[in-house]
Amino acid sequence: MTLSQLLNGVTVSKMFQTMYGKMVTTHDVEISGVQYDSRKVQRENLFVALKGVGVDGHKFLSSAIANGAKVIVIEDDNAIPDSMCMHTSTVKVVVSNTRKVLAQISANYYEHPSAKMTMIGVTGTNGKTTTTFLIKQMIESTANTKVGLIGTVEYAIGNEKFPATHTTPESLEMQQLFHQMVKNGCTHCVMEVSSHALHQFRVFGVPFKAAVFSNLTQDHLDYHGTMKEYFNAKKILFDGLSNDAIAVTNFDSAYGEKIVEGCKAKVISYSVNNSSMIKAENVTVSVNGFSAMINNETVTTILVGRFNVYNFLAAYSIVKGLGLHISASVYSNLIPAPGRFEQIQSSKGWTAIVDYAHTPDALENCLQTIHDVLPQNRTNTIITIFGAGGDRDTTKRPKMGAIAERLSDAIIVTSDNPRTEDPMKIINDVLEGISNKKKAMVEADRRKAIAKGISIAQSGDIILIAGKGHEDYQVLGKEKIHFNDKEEILKFIN
Repeated sequence: MTLSQLLNGVTVSKMFQTMYGKMVTTHDVEISGVQYDSRKVQRENLFVALKGVGVDGHKFLSSAIANGAKVIVIEDDNAIPDSMCMHTSTVKVVVSNTRKVLAQISANYYEHPSAKMTMIGVTGTNGKTTTTFLIKQMIESTANTKVGLIGTVEYAIGNEKFPATHTTPESLEMQQLFHQMVKNGCTHCVMEVSSHALHQFRVFGVPFKAAVFSNLTQDHLDYHGTMKEYFNAKKILFDGLSNDAIAVTNFDSAYGEKIVEGCKAKVISYSVNNSSMIKAENVTVSVNGFSAMINNETVTTILVGRFNVYNFLAAYSIVKGLGLHISASVYSNLIPAPGRFEQIQSSKGWTAIVDYAHTPDALENCLQTIHDVLPQNRTNTIITIFGAGGDRDTTKRPKMGAIAERLSDAIIVTSDNPRTEDPMKIINDVLEGISNKKKAMVEADRRKAIAKGISIAQSGDIILIAGKGHEDYQVLGKEKIHFNDKEEILKFIN
């Protein structure tokens, strides 16, 4: 592909392509590939220098050129002198925002695959993963549809699955996934759209036909700083919708109406408690799932918990908004995403529940769901095992401690992904929110914490192991080791 084609639609503030006073390359120079990691650059590639939170790609321009980059795209004109580009016959392209430009170049390189599918984006603090899984299942139940999925648990092209590296990958990898989806016959793509991805322009230019807002509760303040900035990042998805798209929003969320203010798309609201276009009434939840009357349609599912009522409503609103007819039998067979309120029964009578809950709101939803399905005069003990991620928002830690204390009978505070933080520092932050310290046990080793929780469980007890869900690793320092909560439970049972 030529440089002209790659830069189609890109605003360039400067282009330097001179060697010893002569033009040695042209705007139509052939490019063999696109990279933003200098280590992956090959001969005649185009390299885009991104400014990250911890790493600035402008520091690796010399390395990219040495590895064969023919074109470098940068924000900082002073990052590399024109003279070096002249001596190495490198085209230097200066733009105002390389993240935005990477998204444009990537889409051009893969010939705009997202324009060839019905694109559905799901954003919000909690519920994104399950909602995308439900939407995929619903759409694929209709004739001649194959759906791609991008999210926290996995990437999927129809039934083919790949490990997920990010909730929303960088724009280059994302466009490559879109390309593979189109090549393999996908008519739709449903994806989780994180606040980081929106803020960093990873989905810039993606023509979403539908977008969903689930809720907004405290998370990622280590990155965004304030709830206002966190909200503003989420709103980018809706501000970018065209007038022929649909915007689905949760009117039971305090941010549900605000997120669609000024939105050009057709708004479809859903709720359980407030007035909305799509409303769930007569909701009954049990350990076997929930049933409800939704706009005069009786719905029964095996999805457990009131939070899953909202996840279902979000997916239901999308398929209705897209004009798809889904039979009631499909709803009754929907399955949640792995590691989302996943129940494991023991022959000794206790039940372990594995969930990804790593925010105050998600933890409260999980524990409240357990209370909802247990009898009011229960004798069962609720044991909660959880921690908090290191190098992340510290203010949510005591809040999670307070929630665990209020809704649990016993607590074991342990490690999540401590990363480069001292695990005991994280645990002590959590303990600050627990007033009755006698109710809490501390075990920094997550494997031992799970074993301790199981060892004290009696028949009928519920053990909630929260924070990691589907993840099969722990990040200790800068090392990622294999670890899976469900595996640990099954090892103990066996």
